[in-house]
Order: sequence, then C-alpha cells, then structure tokens
Amino acid sequence: MLEFSFEIIDETKINIQYKYGSQFFNFNLFWSNGNWTLHPFDGILIENREMCSLIVGDLLKNKDFHVMLAKEKIMLSHLRTTVNLQPEDPEEFEINHRIDDLSYQEDDGLMSYIENHSFEEILQLEQQQIHARVEFFQQIIQRMFMEGIGPEDADFSKVQTIIRIYKDTFDRLGNINDTNMGDYTSKRW
Repeated sequence: MLEFSFEIIDETKINIQYKYGSQFFNFNLFWSNGNWTLHPFDGILIENREMCSLIVGDLLKNKDFHVMLAKEKIMLSHLRTTVNLQPEDPEEFEINHRIDDLSYQEDDGLMSYIENHSFEEILQLEQQQIHARVEFFQQIIQRMFMEGIGPEDADFSKVQTIIRIYKDTFDRLGNINDTNMGDYTSKRW
C-alpha cells in the first residue's frame, strides 16, 4: 500500500490516509469559512499533540500530498490545521498555521483565538468537527456492513451508538442560539 492515499468525498471534503513509520493515520481535509483545514482523526493523534505535530509536519513535506493539493487547486500556503505546529525552525514551513482546536494549556493561544473569533464561529467550528466525526464513524460502519458484520455484532452496535451520540450532539449544538449559525460576524469578547 502507498505511503499517502486520498479519497475525494465531494468538493468540500477529502479523506487522507498517511503512513508514518509502520502505522497509517487518517486525516480529513475540509473547506470551511473560506479555508481548507487539515484535521487528524485518530485518537492517538488527538491525545498526543507532540506526535500529531510530528506526523502533520511530515505530511506537509510529502511530495504526493503537494501534488494532490495542486491538482485540487488548494494552495499549500493557505492551508490551515487544527494542530498547533510550532517548528523549532520557523522558516521550516511556509504555512500560516492557526490553532483551531483551542489548546487549553496555552493561555496565550486560547486568548488570541477567543479575541479573534465570535462565539458563533467557535460553535460552527465545533459543529464541523462533530460532523466530520459522524462521517468517519459512518465510513467504519459501512465497511463493517460490507464485510458481513451487522447489528448482532457488539462492535457494530457500539459504532452505531457513537454515531447517534455525535448526531445528537451536533443537533443540540445547533439549537444553542436558536438562530441560523453564521449570521453574526462581530466579535463579542
């Protein structure tokens, strides 16, 4: 299998699989608020920021990834990540990185994020990330179903439960303001 592969879901979503060491990691590249954002899906990456930063940094240097971006007319210099990439050599990357996942351990980054985004923008980002998780688990359940694994299997039922939880959370977040999200552009804090 290749070190880098991708699947275009639609004009706003691309699923990416990248091999780092002997392990494959899944990412989602999605269009949101006028930007392409790269987001890791694997729990090991979300839980371990240092490892995630290493792998995303390596992916951003991958030539096949560059070619895929060029073919899809995505400019590398405008790509954002939900991972805080702080290379030791600031000239190593020419990418404008933004912390979208709100690093609670870095007060300066958190305050900067809060000051530059409205509540509605933060809520919309959270919904987008939850929607991406729903799609990820729906792909898992589709593969399980295609392999003959059905509702009688305990893992199949667990994945169904996870999908229901994420969908419910997505809907509940959308109802917080009882307004159409994205209508407000002013910063309120």
